[in-house]
Amino acid sequence: MKRSINILAVLFFFLPQLLSAQPKSNLDIIYDLIEENVNQILTILPHEVTLKEIEFSSPKEYENLENRFLHTLNNKGILRTDSVHSFLLKYSLDQIGILYSEPFRGSLLSDYKVERNIFLSSTFALGINNHVKHSEIIESEYSDTLYYSDIKNVETPNLSITHGTKPSEPLFESLLEPVIAIGAVIVTIILLFTVRSK
Repeated sequence: MKRSINILAVLFFFLPQLLSAQPKSNLDIIYDLIEENVNQILTILPHEVTLKEIEFSSPKEYENLENRFLHTLNNKGILRTDSVHSFLLKYSLDQIGILYSEPFRGSLLSDYKVERNIFLSSTFALGINNHVKHSEIIESEYSDTLYYSDIKNVETPNLSITHGTKPSEPLFESLLEPVIAIGAVIVTIILLFTVRSK
């Protein structure tokens, strides 16, 4: 009976960590924000529009996202044609930013968490016959909370656009946890010998 209670206690404390979902990577979120941009562009485009040409411009570090943008447009059913009445779409991916908040805890002995904010800023212009019909700035943002230890898992090692500035773990609070754990062990040992001696 006592053994089953111990097993249940261990499961109660460790099962939530084992069952917690893997957070989305920063790159996947950037892809989602690009798709959100395409959806915003599509709401502005006239129905049944065809594009004669698509121009993608961005800073050098974002160039590898051009294929993702074109793939998303293609999946949404945007067709390319050489018709005189087709539009020219110019899309510029201006800025991608990843920010982490300072680490915080939900309770005294819980793991550190950080709030993650990813934003994407872009502009697009839609024109026909060398006339701009519409242009707009699009800003998209994503926010969530993740464990401080998961930051290295959500960043892609060789892709700098997926990296944010990692905040430092507070020194005082990281020293406080072992002191509490050692104090709890000492109190337990003292109580054990006190109860046994009586």
